[in-house]
Amino acid sequence: MRKTLVAVAIIAGAIYGYTKLSGDSLTAHPELDFVPADTVFLSAQLEPIDFVAYLNAYGLSPDYYSAGSQQQLTELAANTDEPQLRFVLDIAGQYMQALANPEQLTELTGIKPQVRSLSYMVGLAPVMRIELADEAAFWQLFDRAEQASGISHQAMQSDIGAYRSYNFVVGDFSAELLVSVKDGWGSLAMVLPTHSEQSRQLVLQAVKPERSINTDDQLANMASDYKLNPNAIGFISFQQLVSGLTTEDGNRLATDLQQLASPQFTEAMQPWRSAECQQDLNSITASWPGIYLDSNIDSKAGQPTELRSKLLVPTTNKDTVSALSSMRGFIPGHMAEGVSDAVFSFALGLDMAEFAPAVTKIWRGLTQPAYQCPQLAQLQQQMQQANPMAMLAAGAMVHSVQGASITMNDITLDASTMQVSALDAMVSVTVKNARSYLEGLKAMVPGMAEMTLPADGETLALNSLFPMLNAFGVTPMLQLNDSHVVVYSGDKGAAQADKVLQQSITKNGLMSLGMDYAQFFSIMAETMQASGQPVPEEFSSLTEMDMQIQVNLDIDEQGVVMNSEMTMGGTK
Repeated sequence: MRKTLVAVAIIAGAIYGYTKLSGDSLTAHPELDFVPADTVFLSAQLEPIDFVAYLNAYGLSPDYYSAGSQQQLTELAANTDEPQLRFVLDIAGQYMQALANPEQLTELTGIKPQVRSLSYMVGLAPVMRIELADEAAFWQLFDRAEQASGISHQAMQSDIGAYRSYNFVVGDFSAELLVSVKDGWGSLAMVLPTHSEQSRQLVLQAVKPERSINTDDQLANMASDYKLNPNAIGFISFQQLVSGLTTEDGNRLATDLQQLASPQFTEAMQPWRSAECQQDLNSITASWPGIYLDSNIDSKAGQPTELRSKLLVPTTNKDTVSALSSMRGFIPGHMAEGVSDAVFSFALGLDMAEFAPAVTKIWRGLTQPAYQCPQLAQLQQQMQQANPMAMLAAGAMVHSVQGASITMNDITLDASTMQVSALDAMVSVTVKNARSYLEGLKAMVPGMAEMTLPADGETLALNSLFPMLNAFGVTPMLQLNDSHVVVYSGDKGAAQADKVLQQSITKNGLMSLGMDYAQFFSIMAETMQASGQPVPEEFSSLTEMDMQIQVNLDIDEQGVVMNSEMTMGGTK
């Protein structure tokens, strides 16, 4: 069961990944004529990618989905008394079988090896569309699930032709899964009994909405405004979400919720529908319109897959952007530049001299606007009582700090004692006037008072000051200059420390995180084995996942931005 859950999680990650991948220039996509302009969510992969190569690179290789894994899912389906659950599990099992035999993806599912896809909302109805190479194979996927589960579909007819309807009932909740094929695309949509006939026609692409993503030029505008790739783009609209939750008919989501809402929900939301609240909420969502993302992928059979993505939370509030930008600190170059071969790395870039003023400015910006909406005004009053100034005052000791980082390149544990026997790593602290700063700390740290700091270019073995380090079989070396303090061990750590010492202090980020999955989880598995703990089968599979990631969080002129890089299927 645990392996199945891990498999489902990784499949979800893969599906999430390919729905937001490659492409550079804006191309007309008629499929977007059917996506309403007021959709709350969109994930659009509009340029074909090699789906099989991508899945293999993502760790979804044939070896990962063993016969045992598929058997577990089969047994789970066989042990349930719910035909509807058996239907869903059988679809999942067939998909897992296709992943175990990726060259048979089209034969087993009908999905195109060079695939495009769309996911979006029509009001409250989720729609997923994927390009097909074999329509008959796509229908056979559902035929086999019907035979295995005992449920059947209702054959329906619309202006696009025949489609299938599957009814699902769980307690008092019921929904209808609509499966259709149109112009070489397979579509799945979930509708509720409260949905209107117009909504059904929209999710089936039988009719076009009055205003669509295309008619409003939304992708072109987003790509231009936020510097995104228009052929591999996605968003969550705060404006449409708030309108759907707090109005009666502001968009399709609001209309659907009104049809579905209980009296309790309607009563709870009524205060938010006042003119004062609507004005304040519109002002907030105009300043923070949503989350926007794109990606680029380079995926070819037999070669490593490289994925680069951007996630942006923009704001039109320039004071907030300015305050956030002032907090940015120093991130070492080997992290800021992209994926590395380190087992694990983490850096926090914060200009501590600016941190307290920036937080104070942001806090005042949140608490001082005079909201007319009673609920928002009450929230402001609660925030005013939580003044952060007292907590921030304690940061005076570290006001010169600009950032800190740790990079672990390799670690070996003694099998009998579980203590570190070999270590290749580097720790850095970036501080203005680092020597003066350390001299001030020496009197406060036991064992450091008598320490003589090494001159520029010289090293100090910390074992001479802290003999207990000899028990670990490593010799951490200390180096510093007027901008950085580094402690390292091992050849790679020494090279990284040397590069850090050569870098000037620049504001280049807020946070960075990197990991090599295979190396990291191999060390974890080794630790579990040495301590006598059983290593779960699904955990062991992660040790074979050839994937490296690097995620950098920063502030640009538009807001909060997260840039990610991922290499999958590379050669060690």
